[in-house]
Amino acid sequence: MKQVDTLIVGFGLAGLAYAETLRQHHQSFHIVDQAKGGSSVIAAGIYNPTVLKRFNLTWKGDEFHTAALPFYKVIEKRLSKQFIYPYPILKLFSQAADHNQWSVASDREDMSNFLDPKINKDVFKGIKSPLGYAIVNQCGRVDTTALIQAYAASISTYITQTSFDYSKMKVSSSHITYKDITAKRVVFCEGYAMVHNPFFNQLPLIGSKGQILIINAPELKLESILKGPIFIAPLGNDKYWAGASFEQEDKSLSITAEGAQWLKDKIERMIDVPYTVEKHITHIRPTVKDRRPLLGTHDQYPNVHLLNGMGSRGVLTAPSAAKWLFNHIKRQENLPKEVDINRFEKIG
Repeated sequence: MKQVDTLIVGFGLAGLAYAETLRQHHQSFHIVDQAKGGSSVIAAGIYNPTVLKRFNLTWKGDEFHTAALPFYKVIEKRLSKQFIYPYPILKLFSQAADHNQWSVASDREDMSNFLDPKINKDVFKGIKSPLGYAIVNQCGRVDTTALIQAYAASISTYITQTSFDYSKMKVSSSHITYKDITAKRVVFCEGYAMVHNPFFNQLPLIGSKGQILIINAPELKLESILKGPIFIAPLGNDKYWAGASFEQEDKSLSITAEGAQWLKDKIERMIDVPYTVEKHITHIRPTVKDRRPLLGTHDQYPNVHLLNGMGSRGVLTAPSAAKWLFNHIKRQENLPKEVDINRFEKIG
């Protein structure tokens, strides 16, 4: 029987962030992950604390941004691999009225570190920007696929790659057992798969499907992330991540011709160089009704915990959310009320 402090179920960005938080506090863990690749694995991994529709910061955007990059840099250093790729974001304006709103927003104290006030009219080769663009600083992308794969390889003896069987988990007041593992507690980090979790599936995890195209555009030569109706982010070797759609009704993992055409229409509004589609992929983001993460402890089982609902900004959110949950469990600190699952109707 293997004995650990924490059993982690799921190994996307949330599971990785919690495992790394435990590692930094010298706590033992074992991970069970279905290894099918959730939304974290195919996400663009863009770190951007701003909302470029309304030109403001996301909820706790500056705090999350400040915490996230040092968190990933520690992992980069330990694994001797690069995962962080800093890029400015070029916000392509869709209407002239955006110019004044941008100027006002860039002058605000909370936004001035990120929004460059200059409205640029010069044209980049290959980019359509008839109304100009402006630059968002201190942004970039984390290669989430490489990060998760490299981290998993570094702790391979602590990961079991299989679907989690809830019927095999036994909970007592002092510990939980799962097959050959005994742990003081379990933390579920399953992303959208939480809808099948009998301990937490009453919570309002809505999920939104995103379809994505990986394109090859040799003439684009882009060294920044484009933000128009979608994001186009460089992946290296003339490849770009383009997406994603937001689909609320369809929860299948099927790609659709309609989804591909929707993305192509958006791409062609943003670039005017030839491209080919290399891959069409989809995922379901773990989005929540009120757009805040789901953190907390089951009200009947004090050693059963949840870290979920990172949505489309998991790269920025997960490190801070993992720290909050760790301090809640180990130090009895209150969770921010905006993320505590007790904000919803009681479980059970």
